Amino acid sequence: MTIEPIFDHKGNLYETDEGLRPDSDMEQLARLRPVFDRPVGKVTAGNSAQVTDGAALLLLASERAVEQHHLPVLGRIIDTEWSALDPSQMGLGPVHAMARLLQRRNLESEAIDYWEINEAFAAQVLACLTAWKDTDYMQETVGIGKPLAPIPRDRLNVDGGAISIGHPVGASGARLVLHLVKNLHQNNAQTGVASLCIGGGQGGAMLVEAVK
Repeated sequence: MTIEPIFDHKGNLYETDEGLRPDSDMEQLARLRPVFDRPVGKVTAGNSAQVTDGAALLLLASERAVEQHHLPVLGRIIDTEWSALDPSQMGLGPVHAMARLLQRRNLESEAIDYWEINEAFAAQVLACLTAWKDTDYMQETVGIGKPLAPIPRDRLNVDGGAISIGHPVGASGARLVLHLVKNLHQNNAQTGVASLCIGGGQGGAMLVEAVK
């Protein structure tokens, strides 16, 4: 991922990531008021993804096109899954999509080398990790007979989620997949899952493998 210096329409130069706030500390973050479920909510501006300017470019090609045009290949899409759920629980969309994707492919959590879950809020990813291993939720809401093995924290969002990297709305899906495939190559790994929630009450997931 690269940050390129840019000029706005008034000629102002931007050459650093404005999302970084070196003057912030834990005391300041603790004083921020909740955005939702006031006054008891836990989601604040400090633990939410920043809406970031960004762009990502991926070229999706068939095997025939790759051979015909001699295209370099970073990764291969193995499978995808889209799921819907109650909009009030939209942050749990990745659980539904990822679980059904792995079930269809007859895969366990241990078969996945790296995971990327778009981090709308810190609490959202934590809720996904909790629901993922909750028997009642998986059976009654997701429709999976038993929970899958926990997602290892050291294999999830290893370079940080959207709170640290940013959430370029409209480009986050491409950013997640490209970031994941790059991680697979850098760590000499093979298989990864990228997933994100959608505000209207959906979740998407993609199973990819590195091509070396």
